Amino acid sequence: MELDGVSSMSFYSGVAKSFEDTIASISFVVYVLIGAAGLLAFVVLYNLTNVNISERTREIATIKVLGFYPKEVSSYVSRENIVLTLIGGLCGLVLGIALHALIMNLAEMPEVMFGRNIEPLSFVYSMILTLVFAMIVNIVMYRRLRQIPMVESLKSVE
Repeated sequence: MELDGVSSMSFYSGVAKSFEDTIASISFVVYVLIGAAGLLAFVVLYNLTNVNISERTREIATIKVLGFYPKEVSSYVSRENIVLTLIGGLCGLVLGIALHALIMNLAEMPEVMFGRNIEPLSFVYSMILTLVFAMIVNIVMYRRLRQIPMVESLKSVE
């Protein structure tokens, strides 16, 4: 510090510790965002399935009257949800790449640069998590499908 050309000094260990703390806090934020995204996915899928079942009560009751087993009725509705979830997940992956690039450009500082690559395993994990939430919604809605009364639903006027 007594030299004329030196205005400040920092130890490598201090800089490394500060960087590790920053990364740890960012990791916590990422986990919170993943949890919030999972809950949002559950709520959206639950509401879409609920509306789907409500709108198609007569159709589902007709299928039940025709003698389809409860698991067949459930797979009829669940199959639709899984296909729509796959389509939404694939669109989300594509939009996620663009969002990642935007966030990395905004969060980058001259002192700290983040990696801009996305590991392929991240795409796999995100699709698996999305499908797990879709399966949970299908399991929760199975009970609702079983409770649809056959005769009363067919008597109702649309």
